[in-house]
Amino acid sequence: MTTTEIFEAAGLTAEETAAMPAYIEGEEDFYGTPAFDRLYEYFAFDTGEMPYGTAKARDGMPDEWILDRLEE
Repeated sequence: MTTTEIFEAAGLTAEETAAMPAYIEGEEDFYGTPAFDRLYEYFAFDTGEMPYGTAKARDGMPDEWILDRLEE
């Protein structure tokens, strides 16, 4: 799945999608944004792709996991 397809599946708005490159490059804070919330829901619950421990921030940070996943 391409990042564009992921953004669409997660329900990101056009503004949120446009902001994603700055989040991925570390130019803007991603955690706590509406885009983070939508992508967290998508990866943690809709697809189950995010490991449970990471989703609960026990063995990883969910925002970092999402951004790393989108860089693949």
